[in-house]
Amino acid sequence: MGKTIISKGRNVEEAINMGLAMLKSTREEVVVEVIQKEKKGILGIRFKPAIVKLTKVEKRQNHHRHAEGTMNDPVFALPAVHMEEAHQKQENPGRFLQDELEGKVWVKDGKIFCKRSPSRYPTVTVGKGIKLFKNGQLVTGTTIVTETDQFEIKTDEEKIIETKWSITVDENKLNAILHVEPGMKKSFVIKDVSPDYHIELSAEEQIEVRNDLQYQQILQKLKELNVVRGFDFIEISKAIKTKKADRFVIARGVKPREGKNGWVELKINLENHQKGPRLREDGTVDFRELQNIPSVRKGQVIAVVHSPISGTPGVTVTNEPLPPEPTYPVAVQLGKGVAAVEDGTKIVAIERGRPHLEQTGMLVKVSIMEKFTHRGDVNIASGNIRFKGDVDILGNVEDGMSVEADGNITVFQNVNRANIMSKQAIFVRQNVIGSTISSGKSDAFVFELIRLLGVIEDQMEKFILSIKRLIASSRLKATENGLFPFINLLLSDKFRLLATTAKQYIEVCENADGALDSSLGDLAKHFRLCFFSHTPNECHSFEQLAILLADIRGAMAKHRIADGRNGYVELMYALNSTIYCSGDVAVLGQGCYNCKIHAGGFLTINGVMRGGEAYAQHGAAIKETGSEIGVPTHIVVPSDQIIQIGLAKEGTMIQIGKAKYSFQKARSYVKAALNEEEQIVFL
Repeated sequence: MGKTIISKGRNVEEAINMGLAMLKSTREEVVVEVIQKEKKGILGIRFKPAIVKLTKVEKRQNHHRHAEGTMNDPVFALPAVHMEEAHQKQENPGRFLQDELEGKVWVKDGKIFCKRSPSRYPTVTVGKGIKLFKNGQLVTGTTIVTETDQFEIKTDEEKIIETKWSITVDENKLNAILHVEPGMKKSFVIKDVSPDYHIELSAEEQIEVRNDLQYQQILQKLKELNVVRGFDFIEISKAIKTKKADRFVIARGVKPREGKNGWVELKINLENHQKGPRLREDGTVDFRELQNIPSVRKGQVIAVVHSPISGTPGVTVTNEPLPPEPTYPVAVQLGKGVAAVEDGTKIVAIERGRPHLEQTGMLVKVSIMEKFTHRGDVNIASGNIRFKGDVDILGNVEDGMSVEADGNITVFQNVNRANIMSKQAIFVRQNVIGSTISSGKSDAFVFELIRLLGVIEDQMEKFILSIKRLIASSRLKATENGLFPFINLLLSDKFRLLATTAKQYIEVCENADGALDSSLGDLAKHFRLCFFSHTPNECHSFEQLAILLADIRGAMAKHRIADGRNGYVELMYALNSTIYCSGDVAVLGQGCYNCKIHAGGFLTINGVMRGGEAYAQHGAAIKETGSEIGVPTHIVVPSDQIIQIGLAKEGTMIQIGKAKYSFQKARSYVKAALNEEEQIVFL
């Protein structure tokens, strides 16, 4: 311990400074003890000075001496509301040096601290989410901080959001689904601020996810919903622990096991007729290697008829039986050359020829096709050819002539400005010039109508909903004319596609010349009455619109053919021709020029497609399209299909669904499809 002196002054600070001057020391080199603080008497008389004792210490003892300082040391003499700055200095001596803290303010553990300075006062600005009270008064904006001020900091009140949950049972009562959205507790914590001459108070939001869903609450709700079986306790446990919004299947019923409708099992292969001649490695065709058309001999079993298999009932989560869908027997219609044996369970050939099977819904037609071979040209001398079975033409089909058959038609030479119509496959071994080729035409009409009904069905659902919204509007009310004005209004504005598609449907029915099933024809009549009538009628009601929508769905279900692509067209080259097929179309040679092609299946062109248009229900693959001079060439597929082109030249336009893309310059290896935004992208 060093030299000790007693010093007096008007206040403690002056007494310390006088003592330091006598000791010729700095404040860090002494230990200060306050013996008496200054006192003022009444009216300023009887003044008592401040008295302090200063003891000089060795430098190596400075740190220890500072640790022994008392709350009487003026270095630490701050008001109690400031958490006694002396303790802060003892804990962080390097951080809170006197020269650095003078005139500054800071925040620690939610409280305000400051150090006075004779030359400046620190300031505080109140930030968002903070309420600051200075000496009991609410502070807004910025305020000066002194050591004598009493401060209280408050934050916005904490907010508690309760857990939201619900249990729903799906339409078939097969699943009880628990939807959970955990709640949360929002609170604010005052952020620490380092010492500075000016600081801003701010609060940090803290969110605590709270899931207070209880096990018993779930069980009680399930009881209220009459859910009594199939509980999944693991999922329930996950639900009461989850920290994020989610859905949990907490009870499951048993699905019915569906049965199987009756069916016809073929005992022979009917597919060879679509394979055509053998392609050589160099791309040419060897017509000497034709595939044999399948044939049967008398007494051969063609097919076996199976009875329907019933399904097994299920059970709901409410313990109710859930019956399976009913099953139905297949109806077999026997044609020429076949007979049924063993109580109709087997179909046997009674003539030689090519077996033919056609299925529409649950109706299966079976027959034996005969073959007619014409060894020359089809011309004026021979006349047109019409035959119930297969037809082979060994020569040409010349100008203005027609060949029609219920079976396959094979033309071994050219077709020049003629008509070829088959309910099955057509093979032209050479060229088609200025002609019409129609394969599976009766099915093609049905196919086109079903395609149009798909668009109408989608539009009808939205159409009915829009009418309900219009009627619910305060501006439009139902009248004595029923829905007639609302139907006309929507068809002329928002639902033009519905009107256009319905007109196309009516036109196709008219072109079919009455050869369609009555259910398809009746829909055309209903469309006329509902959408194109000039006066109100019985069709203009919600009940009739619902019936019309149900009839559309029924017709679509009834006429979906088990193998809708039973037609097939195969040729080498086509010019200025129309090719209509309910199945696949294959152009194996040079290609096609200025042709119109409709393929109910997949379109394959191994050569070029220059000019014209093509529609392919199941996608298209073409070697080359368009031309250097930009001949318009249009290829269309549905929205879920792909167009592949080896080389797309200028003039090529592709359309997938409603999206279109035109090639302004040549592009190789094109593979186009729609993305989720229904825009054409190249894969």
